[in-house]
Amino acid sequence: MNRIRTASLCAAAIAVVAPLSACGDMASAGAGNPDHGQPGHVMLAATQVAGVGTVVTDAAGKTLYRFDKDMATPPMSHCDAQCAATWPPALAGEGATMLEGIQDSQVGTLARPDGSKQLTLNGWALYEFSGDKAPGQMNGQGANGTWFAVAPDGSKITAAQPAAGGSGY
Repeated sequence: MNRIRTASLCAAAIAVVAPLSACGDMASAGAGNPDHGQPGHVMLAATQVAGVGTVVTDAAGKTLYRFDKDMATPPMSHCDAQCAATWPPALAGEGATMLEGIQDSQVGTLARPDGSKQLTLNGWALYEFSGDKAPGQMNGQGANGTWFAVAPDGSKITAAQPAAGGSGY
């Protein structure tokens, strides 16, 4: 009878420890993923710019844009080659995208021809502008009548850029 009780206790202990051990294996399997805030994560933030409103910026405070010639449904970029040199795509990082003031359900990715993943907001591909050198600049705003800073809901901002392309913060 004692042996049956011991066997039952051992079986119960294994039933409790096995799932915990599996969780430990899963946690260590993700050890290659970067920690939040470390390289490999991308951040999108809703940032107030004086005279313009709330725009989406990256971790460095640079304004992100959308292109009217792209498609949101399905998400598709029409900016490659020389266009992508002037308007670099905002690429997804290795880990989850960190968000501040932007709904997680609005953020996605699309596959670029080179295999990289470009961030999207409400289906619209996101880009930086090579002419923006400092946080808060919006030098690409309204360029060619097709490039616009993006709002936290993915819509385009049609307001003019802040005076002197300044920081606006």
